[in-house]
Amino acid sequence: MNLSKALWALLLIGLAVRAGYGSRVILTGVSHPSMDEYETIARQLVDHGRFQFAPGKPTAAREPAYPLFIAGLYLLFGKHPLLVILAHALLGAWTCLLIRALTARLFGGRAGDAAFAVSLFYPYFIFYTGYFYRETFLCWAVSLALYLLSLMLERPDGRRAAAAGLATGLCAATLSSWIPICGAIGLWAVWRAASKGLPKKSLLVFLACAALLPSLWALRNAAVFHRLIPGSTLGGFNFYTALIVPEEFRGSSREYEFEAADPHWRRLMDMSDIMVDDGSQQAAFFAQAVEWIKAHPGRYLAHCWHQAVKLWRLYPYPRAYQHSFGLIKALSLASDGWLIPLGFFGLILHRRKPEVALFGVLLGAGTLTYAAFSAIVRYRLPMMIPLIILCAPALVAGYDRLRAR
Repeated sequence: MNLSKALWALLLIGLAVRAGYGSRVILTGVSHPSMDEYETIARQLVDHGRFQFAPGKPTAAREPAYPLFIAGLYLLFGKHPLLVILAHALLGAWTCLLIRALTARLFGGRAGDAAFAVSLFYPYFIFYTGYFYRETFLCWAVSLALYLLSLMLERPDGRRAAAAGLATGLCAATLSSWIPICGAIGLWAVWRAASKGLPKKSLLVFLACAALLPSLWALRNAAVFHRLIPGSTLGGFNFYTALIVPEEFRGSSREYEFEAADPHWRRLMDMSDIMVDDGSQQAAFFAQAVEWIKAHPGRYLAHCWHQAVKLWRLYPYPRAYQHSFGLIKALSLASDGWLIPLGFFGLILHRRKPEVALFGVLLGAGTLTYAAFSAIVRYRLPMMIPLIILCAPALVAGYDRLRAR
């Protein structure tokens, strides 16, 4: 790791900011370990050795990678939630180093340093450090996968293909919506092999390793629930709920008004506690969503468009957030307000590079997936990684022009 003294200082400051902010929100109760129940499942893994919501209640409501990560920390160091937050801080710093390394490979060392500085102090990377959501872990997994895929493209031997495949599969085992995104990456790898001479053996190794972790999860679910559940059993619930609740009210105090007014939603919710659904409730939600789409095809297309627009909003909707909405809006406009447009411009400008083509596949597949099913602004966080990388050459060029004046 070749860092100058200035970059080491930036890294330590970025790490300290993450650890300090994360510690503050967890110790003051703003953040809580039970958020989204990942830590609940992790404790069951440590105490009972089973992936379950409570004793005797197996679950597939949450994908396996992040609860297993928390459980591993608890087994090694004891069940202390602050440890998870500090581990988030380390993963966040590691993510920034991976972004720097990948950017340097593509656009040179100065661009790598620029991407490193941006990612270290990107507000949302810091924010999610303090919360028991999977975003920090997933951003690390995505940055690792992209870096290893770049190495595989440079020299596609079996070892690099295996490493890239495992990291890609880890993304799918962390968040279900990354299953189609990783599938698109796999199809891109097949196309690359056919058109650019990627060795078939390396391609097969990559595809097999990418499928390993998601397949193990699906096999576990088949053994426990006796049905195919490739990701989370919350997928159907999120899909149908996104169809019946107007976009501007999702996540607000009024969301339940629309849910409770829908007789199908009430009937399906009465089937089971969604956290211990055996897959039948999810299947029913998906079936009802399909019926809704058949009855309202035009509204569904408009819904998809609005979901895509929401995914790439420059700032979130007004909500009762943990922090002032005014502060969140200002920080969003000061970061995403220029990162998103400049990143997409960089995607067009540098599209001939194979890694940039891969970025396009990732961003396109992610946007289509969330537009079709359910878009939440925080789900785009891992997709900001390629956009930060693609901004870096413009930042270096802009700095050089300023100095030349």
